Amino acid sequence: MPPAVELTVSELREALRQAGPEAATPGPTALLGRIFHETVASLLAGPQAWDAVLDRDSLDDVATLIRHAYERHLGPRLAAHEADLQDRGSEVVFTWEAVKSFCAWLSRLLEAAREQGWFESRRWLVSEQRLAREFHRPGWRAPIRLVGRADCVLRDPGSGRLLVVEFKLGAGTEEADLGQAALYQLLLDASGDVALVRFRPEVVEQHVAARDLQQAQEHLLELAARLAGVAAPAPPSPQAYDELGKKLIRALESYGLKASLAGPPVIGPSIVRFALQPGRGVIVKRIVARAEDVGVQLGITAPLIQVEGKRLVADLERPDREVVPFSRIEEALPRPDPLEGSALVPLGVDLDNRVGAFSLADPDSPHLLVAGTTGSGKTEWLRSAVAALLLSNTPETLRLVLIDPKYSSFQELAGSPYLWHPQALVYPPERDPAEELDRLIEEMEARFERFREGGDTDLAGWRARTGRPLARLVAIVDEFGDLMADRRTARAFEDRVARLGAKARAAGIHLVLATQHPDAKTLTGRLRANLPARVSFRTASWQESMVALKARGAERLLGKGDLLFSLKGTLRRYQAALLSEEERRRIFRGA
Repeated sequence: MPPAVELTVSELREALRQAGPEAATPGPTALLGRIFHETVASLLAGPQAWDAVLDRDSLDDVATLIRHAYERHLGPRLAAHEADLQDRGSEVVFTWEAVKSFCAWLSRLLEAAREQGWFESRRWLVSEQRLAREFHRPGWRAPIRLVGRADCVLRDPGSGRLLVVEFKLGAGTEEADLGQAALYQLLLDASGDVALVRFRPEVVEQHVAARDLQQAQEHLLELAARLAGVAAPAPPSPQAYDELGKKLIRALESYGLKASLAGPPVIGPSIVRFALQPGRGVIVKRIVARAEDVGVQLGITAPLIQVEGKRLVADLERPDREVVPFSRIEEALPRPDPLEGSALVPLGVDLDNRVGAFSLADPDSPHLLVAGTTGSGKTEWLRSAVAALLLSNTPETLRLVLIDPKYSSFQELAGSPYLWHPQALVYPPERDPAEELDRLIEEMEARFERFREGGDTDLAGWRARTGRPLARLVAIVDEFGDLMADRRTARAFEDRVARLGAKARAAGIHLVLATQHPDAKTLTGRLRANLPARVSFRTASWQESMVALKARGAERLLGKGDLLFSLKGTLRRYQAALLSEEERRRIFRGA
């Protein structure tokens, strides 16, 4: 996870002040506000400060406290800034009256503390308490470390309940002042209440219960995320792409293809999808065929124009393309179930900005093909899929076999308890991947024997009957094209995949095969028949797209995580999440 971004409560208060209405009655200058707070802090600097002034039998001797406040604290500070305050006579008087009001307020507080039996405790009041806490919310690119200094914290010695007290000079801005106090309460103890005490110069107190602060505090954290630059950007307005839609229509018309926009665009992280209504007599195939020419006219990667359902749609690259952080995926993951684990594999974020996923436990998608040329995002997606599986499982519900010809895709998982066995991270040609596949076949048959003994038909039934976990096994081959390039290994590899593909799902064993070259030689018909779920990133040609997806389109993807998911003849487009190096190390090395 990236390091936390530090933000102060004062910075947040200033943002609230600027966003809100002006104070009805402006208070003294910032200098006098600081002098007031320094004076108050000095008077609250622990029981010894007032013990030296007030006799414990006469805690209501306000006059003595006022004289002490002026002679020892306020007076010397005013004298030190005499030149700056020369023309601020009325404001100095205002501040002096506020200090006197504070002394009366403090005297009443001390008397109440004695009546409650708090007074002898040296911890019931803390002045100028430094506070810090780290926050992280779904969708943030990094945590926030919020820091500040609360004016006063009162603690009931009996119950331990807290009250955060903020002192304000003058009328101030109520929303900003209360927001500041609410943040201090959140930093200290979310169960505590808040008191806002204004000296203007008479005393005005406002108490707010903890339960009434929760919603406001979440809004304050959203503001903090925006100020710190860690929040996900607000969804763009469809109107922002009106001109792009008009350019698309003009480009089509330049080829004699009349069309109109059928509704507002759909905006995904990477693309803008426009629904098109062809003009009378215009053949849809002619519009589809002009995609590359339209892209040249618009100065973008050739759009993907296709019929989806009963609509003709055109996917155009967003000029302000967004990166999807892995935190979007992480926040959508289920918590690890100690018995069932999770077979969900996140795909990315779709055009409606929702996280999409498929399940390896589904009979329609037990094994997966991943295709895509260099730079398309294939290996990065494999890593994020593994990271998601690790976060939503325990070593008792998930084990991995990782075949990594690149020597770099999964190296941080060496020694991980999630590996099926210590040598389950395989680096061809140092070790033959066929040995691991044979081992998986043996495990598959052994599991079926175990299931038969208990009258079970699959992994789910065995878990339900026994109440014990049995790890789902996921074997990932990052580049199986190398295995298919040699005739001697190709047939043996096909045989093993076919055997596992036919019945391994019921045993809780799954294959994920990836290749840069989804051509007919690498991805034979026999392999395709055993890989029903398909993820394709950008391919080198439409022919490769046809092999990978049984449809054109992957050749016009944008790269960097733009993908098409195919299952049972249906195509859906997603933007894969970016798993940063820091996140990968955190998840893989912590697994």
